[in-house]
Amino acid sequence: MRKRSCGLIVVMILFMASHVLESTAQPPPPAASRPVDIRAMKGGKAITPQYQLLKGQAMARTREWFQILTQYETDPEWMDELTFTYYVLVRDKVGPQKGPVLFRGDVTYVTIQEGKHMSDMYLHPSTLARYGEVEAVAVLVTFRGQLVAMESQPASNQRWWEQLAPVEGFLLNRMQTPFAMIDFDNYEAIKPGAAGGR
Repeated sequence: MRKRSCGLIVVMILFMASHVLESTAQPPPPAASRPVDIRAMKGGKAITPQYQLLKGQAMARTREWFQILTQYETDPEWMDELTFTYYVLVRDKVGPQKGPVLFRGDVTYVTIQEGKHMSDMYLHPSTLARYGEVEAVAVLVTFRGQLVAMESQPASNQRWWEQLAPVEGFLLNRMQTPFAMIDFDNYEAIKPGAAGGR
């Protein structure tokens, strides 16, 4: 009788253990249940915008910036803050390094309502002229200190932005560029004094 009871107890323990293992091996939640979902992210050249000038003013030359544009969607009704960290990999062709250079910049948005939104970041024309063509871009989105979304172009399974020491101060948010007033209502408010938001 004791042997039979012991056998039943062992079977029950094994059953419970297998059930716990199955429950802890659940796949991550689908994209639809995440607080932020990146719909698209692309980088490319953008010409300095030309605003209407006063009579008699001459328009200065226009130059080519590098723009990274991210389209994303938020699920909660309201989010206090979202921080977008951008990485841009370029190839230094003429400087002392003559190799890859990784630029990093942050922009924090505040009071984000549920729905579709846009984020962008820029490299100045002089930075492009100095360091050469862009090879890759990436964006990481954090909410309450947790990574909630990321995207890389070209697509990659490796976190290439973790392979080099990043250089700060070259990536500019829209309020630091002539693009500040273009499609103004498509973008959320940038947190004053935030990293990359000054």
